[in-house]
Amino acid sequence: MGCLCDRGDSSGTLPVDDVLLSDQGARLVSDPVFGDQFTVKQSLPKHPLTSDFVEPLAGRTNLVTAEFQEWKTWRSAFNPGFSASHLMTLVPGIVTNVSIFCDILREHARKNDLFRLEKHATRLTIDIIGKVVLDLDFKSQRGEHELVSAFESQVAWQPVGAMFRPTELINIFRPFVQWRNTRTMDRCVARELDKRFATLEERSKQKNIIDLALNTYLKENPPAKTQSVNRTMDSRFKQAAIDNIKVFIFAGHDTSSSAICYAFYHLSRNPETLAAVRKEHDAVFGTDVSKVGEIIEQEPHLINKLDWTMAVIREVLRLHPPASTIRIGNKDFFLNDPTTNEQWPTDDFMLFPVNINYHRSGKLWSDPNRFRPQRWLAHAPPPEGANRDAYVAFSKGNRNCIGQELALIEIKIVLAMAVRCFDFSVRYDELDKLKGDKSGYPSDSSGIQEQFGDEAYQIQLGTAKPREGLPCRVKLRDV
Repeated sequence: MGCLCDRGDSSGTLPVDDVLLSDQGARLVSDPVFGDQFTVKQSLPKHPLTSDFVEPLAGRTNLVTAEFQEWKTWRSAFNPGFSASHLMTLVPGIVTNVSIFCDILREHARKNDLFRLEKHATRLTIDIIGKVVLDLDFKSQRGEHELVSAFESQVAWQPVGAMFRPTELINIFRPFVQWRNTRTMDRCVARELDKRFATLEERSKQKNIIDLALNTYLKENPPAKTQSVNRTMDSRFKQAAIDNIKVFIFAGHDTSSSAICYAFYHLSRNPETLAAVRKEHDAVFGTDVSKVGEIIEQEPHLINKLDWTMAVIREVLRLHPPASTIRIGNKDFFLNDPTTNEQWPTDDFMLFPVNINYHRSGKLWSDPNRFRPQRWLAHAPPPEGANRDAYVAFSKGNRNCIGQELALIEIKIVLAMAVRCFDFSVRYDELDKLKGDKSGYPSDSSGIQEQFGDEAYQIQLGTAKPREGLPCRVKLRDV
């Protein structure tokens, strides 16, 4: 099996030809115009490796790995749950959870202790997506929930490769732990499905993901006049619903939690940008920071006025994109070079548009490794060399991320409620103090490490996360 992937010039200095042939027989193409051919112009099926990765987290039947009519059915079913009008109705619940997150940061500020920001950001976004998907309050920011604990364990036990974690070659416990976690997650979701199914007629217009899944079931299996909707749900559909709900919990928390961490990381390193964002928040919400949550609840559309904040988020996702997609070629599909009309076969090849290569290519962006939110401001001209078509933080085409608007809303609310209240100080120089905190991160005390000039570079720990969970200290601002 070959790997046909868009490589790009990650450093902005390495010479990259349009097409290279690796010593493994893999063709590597460097221009996103090739990636668009199999993700936008024609959406090829996901590669089987996608299912291999997603299955421990979300089973085999879910929106990420489904194809053809099955994918269309589920995508159509869930689209109303992510419509702009519906997402605005979720804002009060998001504000409530962000308020808890800010309270936790205040506690750290008062203690002036060292902590890993990623854990708190992850629990925040899991609580938000739990409400969106299951209409359930996990309350995991302040305690434990069996579904959340099993989910976090499952992510931690995802293989990352023996080159990064050699113990994977001899660890015999993974299959058992993953089976146990899957059983716990399935049981928790099934319990909520059964509760909602029993009372579905009372909530026919609800747009929680769990209700949308059940409405799809009733459309496909309308009850006879003599039957009650309390009849037993088809087991295959029930498992598909469980898998889809789990995949939303997985995908719905990961991008947001990492982006929140990286936003605070880059803002702490770029005081001019931080000042511009704070000035914008003063202008939109007023200078009384204690009222921001209440204002957003009453006028949620105000967050659409946060141009600088949105530019920061887009730049964060450009520098630290979430997972990419991989597709599988076939004998009838050829990649075409639009300048030469040369064609390359794809049969038996993996097609991999590597998002971080797109986003950091010196051929596509000016200053590719520099944090420059200005490049995203609508009133500013695009900087020389910018190629916004190469931006694939949420993928492109009809298989783009269904939850991207929700992610942007919650990140904007977090920044609006926290940026003016706290000063963050990233403390990789104090990593030794976090040894043995049972965080799941392999504590690294070997001194300064950087990638692209960033200490908080992405590592694979189940999914892409900031290195070491972004160790930091936080201070309360006098506002």
